[in-house]
Amino acid sequence: MLSFLYRLIRAFRREHGYSPNTVVMSAQHYQQLRADIPGMQDNDSVSRFLMLEIILSEDSVHPHVGWMPQAQQRSSAS
Repeated sequence: MLSFLYRLIRAFRREHGYSPNTVVMSAQHYQQLRADIPGMQDNDSVSRFLMLEIILSEDSVHPHVGWMPQAQQRSSAS
């Protein structure tokens, strides 16, 4: 899952000229991601590691990345 997300991030960056700040995925995909990076203690650690806000949605068949102004404001406030 981690390598899949890296490919999505690179493709987004190539297409738009800037990095995404959000990833939308199902809970099952998120669990797979957590299995790929076992050293992360909590959800905030995973989000900081990826430099993406994680949004869980059961409507998400495949993970996808994007840029949301609200996520940028939250990360700037931290």
